[in-house]
Amino acid sequence: MLAPVPLLWLFHTIARRSGLPALAQFARRLVWFSLFQLAVALAIMLPPDLERLRPFEPMRYLHLVYVFLFLLGGGLLGQCVLKGRVWREALLFVPLCAGMWFAQLQMYPSTPHFELPGAPPANRWVRAFAWVRGNTPERSYFALDPEYMALQGEDFHGFRALAARSALADNLKDPGMAARVPRLAGRWLAESQAQTGWNQNGWKSFEAADFRRLRAEFGVDWVVLENSAAVGLDCPYRDGTLRVCRIY
Repeated sequence: MLAPVPLLWLFHTIARRSGLPALAQFARRLVWFSLFQLAVALAIMLPPDLERLRPFEPMRYLHLVYVFLFLLGGGLLGQCVLKGRVWREALLFVPLCAGMWFAQLQMYPSTPHFELPGAPPANRWVRAFAWVRGNTPERSYFALDPEYMALQGEDFHGFRALAARSALADNLKDPGMAARVPRLAGRWLAESQAQTGWNQNGWKSFEAADFRRLRAEFGVDWVVLENSAAVGLDCPYRDGTLRVCRIY
């Protein structure tokens, strides 16, 4: 929150001393912009009476600030240090890229780092979502574990975007939207409570009767399951412990 201000002022000083007036002026104006936005954000975040405004996330101004921070820092680094020398660039970027590659492998261990166009998905959840997109009616309504994106091997792939199908509310990303749009809060709460217990006690937590209850209450006609016997359900898609089943 505070680090960009002195860093931008440092970039302003370096640019001014290096004979780059336009860059220096830009960095200086970013400093004032950051201070102004920080003051506005704190004015919203600190008073308890303005708590209702917090879901608008006033600290998101830092996204723009950090984009320009790295852009300016990289430009000055290239101008004043790297100076087009290949060996200097290699010393900087090879460890940097290797570190980022290693971090991404740790964050998303079940998803390949390189994906070729037209190649079948290597992640089994993405394969299931692709099957849903190509083999279920467009107006199908799905239910998934409300915390499915955090399950081992899922790697935070979003069902709605990849399957192009509607789904009941989840407990990871949808609460944020319910906070921003209050008229959605009641619907999110009802759907979330109806799925209470799904991911408790392992695969035995939800049975076919529970899925039929979701169909009766919300019109759900399909379900994506992992580690569930899915007794009494027709499951046309199976991939190991992952399956897509129809609810009748």
